Amino acid sequence: MEVIKNIYKLVGIVRHIDLLRLEEGAKQCLTRLNISFEIITAKSTAIKVKTRQWKCSTENFAEIPKLIVLTKDLFERFTTDIPVTVHPISYTPAVVDDVGSGWISDKMLNLGITLQDIHLDTGIDKLNLASWINGTLCLSQDVKAMFFYYFEAVQQKKILSSNPKEFTEPCYN
Repeated sequence: MEVIKNIYKLVGIVRHIDLLRLEEGAKQCLTRLNISFEIITAKSTAIKVKTRQWKCSTENFAEIPKLIVLTKDLFERFTTDIPVTVHPISYTPAVVDDVGSGWISDKMLNLGITLQDIHLDTGIDKLNLASWINGTLCLSQDVKAMFFYYFEAVQQKKILSSNPKEFTEPCYN
């Protein structure tokens, strides 16, 4: 299995045994930190590598400088005298990752929203809504997104209604 995407581009530039070692090092990065590598270009004079960290269960997220150092350390160990340029992409959590039953309850309390309000606004049956809010039913990513953007819309409506626009029509007396 190819752990480093497009590793074939290094054939002829890097020894076969070093390609295997490079793959093994990349496999460890993938397993431990959910970091993947892709060879963008490879020449005997320079190598460009895209390094991306995905969401990982340990939540040990690497900043861009760490991704660069990690990639250079790994590749330059096996590609001696060939400079490695890194195009890092660090993991950015989704805004809905914080949504849980407690978060939903807090939003409902702070905004004065009831279960009935959510039911009327979304058309989702009260049993499912109550189960999600109480934490007895697991929140899928889709459901988290629905709640997040529902409360965003409610907040925006409240902001707009609390700041009425001035009457701008001309007055003809």
